[in-house]
Amino acid sequence: MTALDILIVDDNRSAADALARILSLGGDRVTAAYDGQTAIEHVRTHPLDLVLTDLRMEPVDGMEVLR
Repeated sequence: MTALDILIVDDNRSAADALARILSLGGDRVTAAYDGQTAIEHVRTHPLDLVLTDLRMEPVDGMEVLR
């Protein structure tokens, strides 16, 4: 099975890091971003298979990240 490239986006650092650790146990490449703007910049420069994002973040929310 091929490893996935996953981005976790959450302004709650401990939640993002915990989820990233759990998902990486399966061999996937997981990156955590702690705000929407950083996530958008990461998406623009790294091909991803999956983005898991918190929807309620300020000033850039999760829906903007997904757009």
